[in-house]
Amino acid sequence: SKRLRFHICDPINPMSRVAWYDIQQNTFTRWCNDELKLRGLHIKDLKTDLKDGLMLINLMEIISGKKVGRYNKHPVIIQQKLENLNIAMDFMKKEGLKFVNCGSEDIVEGNMRIILGIIWTIILRYEINRNGDNDLLKWIQSKIPEYNIKNFTKNWNDGRALNGLINALRPDLCKDHKSLDKKDKLGNATRGIETADREMGVDKLVLPEEMIHKKVDKHAMMTYLAQFRNLKPVSAAKRVRAYGEGLTHGVQDCKAPFFVEVPSDVKGTLQVKVTKDGKEIKCSETKASDAPKNTEKFAYNYVPKAPGTYKVSITLDGEHVPGSIFTVTIDEDHTVGGEGKILCFFSTTSSNMKQRGDIQKTKLLLQSKKVHLRKDFVPWIPVDLLDASDRNKIFLKAGTKKLPIIIVDDKYIGDFDAIQELDENGKLDAVLKMDNKSLLTEEEHKQRLKKFNAVGEAI
Repeated sequence: SKRLRFHICDPINPMSRVAWYDIQQNTFTRWCNDELKLRGLHIKDLKTDLKDGLMLINLMEIISGKKVGRYNKHPVIIQQKLENLNIAMDFMKKEGLKFVNCGSEDIVEGNMRIILGIIWTIILRYEINRNGDNDLLKWIQSKIPEYNIKNFTKNWNDGRALNGLINALRPDLCKDHKSLDKKDKLGNATRGIETADREMGVDKLVLPEEMIHKKVDKHAMMTYLAQFRNLKPVSAAKRVRAYGEGLTHGVQDCKAPFFVEVPSDVKGTLQVKVTKDGKEIKCSETKASDAPKNTEKFAYNYVPKAPGTYKVSITLDGEHVPGSIFTVTIDEDHTVGGEGKILCFFSTTSSNMKQRGDIQKTKLLLQSKKVHLRKDFVPWIPVDLLDASDRNKIFLKAGTKKLPIIIVDDKYIGDFDAIQELDENGKLDAVLKMDNKSLLTEEEHKQRLKKFNAVGEAI
């Protein structure tokens, strides 16, 4: 069923159309990124970026201070992604988080109602109720009784209460909050949000135009205001954000990009250094054109020439930014997370007669080797039904788009012609590593297949 979304005109800018739903999604995304920056990670879109489970796993490890355990760090196919999501969901349940009528499949499908519900449950536990006191409203009322705060929505629309809360916690700031003009909503909210960010380390999880919106989201405002009760140490370096693949993982001889965002009012010398075994690696810097408002954004790139562990240090006036020093794992080759598995990729729409014949002959050859009876059998994966980014990873791994593509233990073996030649030379069995594998019966395999849909998802 489609979700109906009602857009309300912004009272300050009649041309804008903002929904409470968008405000909540924006705030939750910013909150996640505020935590994920400690590992150089960044979410652009909650609907798509949680699908492989990696962001949720990293988020939970950061905020809980615990390790989730083993998971697939390079998921490409649906089974790998669902396994990761199940690991994340199981971990959250062990942490005491309760979810009703939601599962990994909802996240893979991009069900935003479910996704926002999951993120809100996490925020409620680890931000709003962080200190065991769940009465945020009572705490705010005790700080600014003169504003008679009764809710997390319209009472904050004119921006004055925010400035009052800042003054209550920092008497040297916003001393004139009581005399602010109620009609200057945008000016008041902007002043308060910018001051709290700059002077108190309160991240801008809600923007001024969102706070003054008459339909501002309650959960978004609670997430933002809870930060005032959980204040962090303030410094210019802590307001800098760094993220990108070049801070987490990469492949030798391939570009490793990352970005650094610096608030426009932050002054100081930014220094970026990439090293391996103590030796500095050349790293290029350019100014990015897609910087967020009131922010300078820089794009960096380096090319690791050997596999191994690299270190990326990012400092502002000598102080490390959040997450620095970053530890980066550089692999010898591209990976699709297929360690210990046999993965076969094909097309459901190929018009090439030889290719279609090769796909069928490959199936018969692998069946003769009893690959389909392995307990860790992975149903054949149609590349045309994968996300474009995942499909490209498969082609990049193989170095070709010629199908079928057979990958064994995360190594590209070839197409039908290649495995046929290996079989004729008596080498295929060794490549498939079928020795001592515990196998199902044909009947057990048939029953198992009933649990998968057309793209290999468990049903």
